[in-house]
Amino acid sequence: MMFFLLIWALTSLGFFALAMSMSKHQKQIFDTELDPAKTQLAPILGWVLLIIALTLCLLTGAVSNMISYWLGSLTFAALVVGLSLSYLASKIKVIVMFCVFIASISGIFCLI
Repeated sequence: MMFFLLIWALTSLGFFALAMSMSKHQKQIFDTELDPAKTQLAPILGWVLLIIALTLCLLTGAVSNMISYWLGSLTFAALVVGLSLSYLASKIKVIVMFCVFIASISGIFCLI
């Protein structure tokens, strides 16, 4: 369960970062567009987080099973991010901080 929470939180953070690279979502969340440097950094951070989640999956079990596991967590994370952007746009910062907290705690528990 902790491993799933870790992978889900990382993929959710990756999708949130990818969403932050779009001007529509920047206006929705920050009420203004970010500067070009931050806009270019957001998709890089998003892809890095998704690749880290995939790498963690591949290192912990059979490749075929863990790719399916990662794709399942991607699906669930996309659902959470999509619904959050649609219905809870004013609370995105709180949701992102919650995902960071979940990733930290579950990462610590997975290491123990």
